[in-house]
Amino acid sequence: MGRIKDIEARDNYCLYVQLENNSSLILNLEKRIQTIRFGLLEDKVFFKTATTDGFYVRWGDQIEISINEIFLLIQR
Repeated sequence: MGRIKDIEARDNYCLYVQLENNSSLILNLEKRIQTIRFGLLEDKVFFKTATTDGFYVRWGDQIEISINEIFLLIQR
């Protein structure tokens, strides 16, 4: 599995993810913000604070998604 090179939190709760091999994907979290786990992301300002260390996407110390989980979420 590759590493995350860059991310961009976009409108409509979409997360643009660029991988180190220059492939990219868009993870739509709009339906998931109604869940307990991702509910804090409903705040659009907070959603835009997403960062990455190459292995995880994090929103502060409250929510994180691993690269493996990103691939699983895209398939659902």
